[in-house]
Amino acid sequence: QMPSSAYRKLMEGIECMGICPKPTATVVDLGACPGGWTSVMRRYFNCRVIAVDRSELDATLMKDKMVDFVKGDAFTFEPPDMGEESWMISDVIAYPDRVTELLSRWCENKWASNMIVTMKFQGTEPDLDQLDKAVRLVEDYGYSCRVKHFFNNKNEVTFMVSENDMLKASDDLEIGVVGTPMFPGL
Repeated sequence: QMPSSAYRKLMEGIECMGICPKPTATVVDLGACPGGWTSVMRRYFNCRVIAVDRSELDATLMKDKMVDFVKGDAFTFEPPDMGEESWMISDVIAYPDRVTELLSRWCENKWASNMIVTMKFQGTEPDLDQLDKAVRLVEDYGYSCRVKHFFNNKNEVTFMVSENDMLKASDDLEIGVVGTPMFPGL
């Protein structure tokens, strides 16, 4: 049982990227409470997670020895050296310009090799200017970037960012990194 339904967005993002974290990876989950995304990284990929939020996670995750909870601000947190296999994930509630700033900080400092981040919009229309700005910024730092509106996204999109060229791999719908191949038999 997951602490929230938001985990579905992360699962879709990992599937779409065509890559998944190895058990040796360190993952930073920014805005982690209640812990849906942290749960995915622990249960499906057995990764060490640094969970950052102002509020504590679900009690089960707070007891997990592979989850390091940091009480703090997702936008000011600076990670320790996480090695080659590093991920940053974030489903934090923030204005689009704050998410762009977050992506800029992490990409500029090369703090993670892979990132999955949601950008939430107010009203009924996405802020396409801010979306374009964020994509250009990420690509200017040398990362590949893909943005999609997933089935489980409401008025938001998911950024999938990688130092590797994941766009080539993600064109193959038979990858199935999370479970069974997508669209078998087609």
